[in-house]
Amino acid sequence: MKTLLRNWWVIAFISMVWAVYVQAIHKKNRDLAILKEKVERLTLAKERALEEKEELLLRMEAGEDPEWLELVLKEKLGVVAEKERKVVFE
Repeated sequence: MKTLLRNWWVIAFISMVWAVYVQAIHKKNRDLAILKEKVERLTLAKERALEEKEELLLRMEAGEDPEWLELVLKEKLGVVAEKERKVVFE
C-alpha cells in the first residue's frame, strides 16, 4: 500500500494515457463512419452520372433519326403533324 501511495503519479499517468487513447479511438471511428457515408453518396452520384451519360449518348445517336426528331418536337414543343388535331385540356 505504501508503494502505491508513493507512486500515485504513475497510476494517474496511466489513467490519463488510457483516457486519451479511448478518446482517439472514438474520434477515429466517428471519422471512419463519416468517410464511409461520403463514399456511398459519391458512388450513387457516379452511378447516376453514368446513367445520364448513357441516356445522352443514346439521344445523340437517335438525334439523326427523323422519327425521333418528330417525337421530340411533339413532346417538347407541342408541334402536331398536318393531319393530326391538337387537343388542349384546361
